[in-house]
This record gives sequence, C-alpha cells and structure tokens, in this order.
Amino acid sequence: MNEQKDPDQLADEALRRFAMLVEDTGVKRFAPAIGVSTRQVNRILAGTQPNPVERLIRSLQAVNPQVGDVVLDYICQEMGGHFVRCEAFDQATVNAVKECAEAIAAISDGQISDLDVKEIREAISALSSLIMSLRQDYKSP
Repeated sequence: MNEQKDPDQLADEALRRFAMLVEDTGVKRFAPAIGVSTRQVNRILAGTQPNPVERLIRSLQAVNPQVGDVVLDYICQEMGGHFVRCEAFDQATVNAVKECAEAIAAISDGQISDLDVKEIREAISALSSLIMSLRQDYKSP
C-alpha cells in the first residue's frame, strides 16, 4: 500500500540497520535482549535467517498508512518520541489547523481525558509535520 523501495535495496539497508543494533551492544548482549540465541543473530547477519528490521518494514508497507502510522507511533512512544508523517506543505497546513482546532475544543472544558491527550498529540504531530514541510521548502533552490 505504501511506496516501496527496490526489494534488494530494502533488504540491504535493513540488514545494515540491524547490524548497527547488534554492533552497539555486541552479539552476546543483544541476542538475549531480543529473545534469540547468538547463533540466530549471526544467521540474521549472514542473511540465512529473516531480518526482523526488514520484516517490520515490509509489514508496515503491507497495510494502509493510517494503520502503519499507529504502530509506528507506538514504537516511537516506547522510545520516548512520537511518529510524524511528512506531508506536502498545503496538506500539512490544512491538517495542522484542523488538528489544533480539535485539540483546543477538546481541552476547552478544563478537563483533560485520554481522548483529549490523543487530540493534543495529533495537533503536535500536525504542527511538527508542517514545520518539516516548511524546512524542506526553504532548503529547496
């Protein structure tokens, strides 16, 4: 459903990223952290066992972007961040205004519920996307 890279290019890049993860802590510490043996990690690095990074990317590409975005946002939250999809400037502007209006309406009663928190996060995401679009426009010749 999402735009996909050449399968070989994706596999190579995903393997490179997986190797970065392993190299950061070493095979002996990394393997138990993800619940596999060091042999399995080495097999992934050798390309004889499926790469979890590539599998995650392919699973996200197989679904509607909105569903993938929810999963990516969850992963980002687990790492202390928040996923923001880059959009075209015009769409980013419209979306930012809409999301901010919804967030303001959600908190106007003075109470902040879980749904209100979701509205606020969506507004922050839309504003972040707008800022990234503006930065890209200014970098272009």
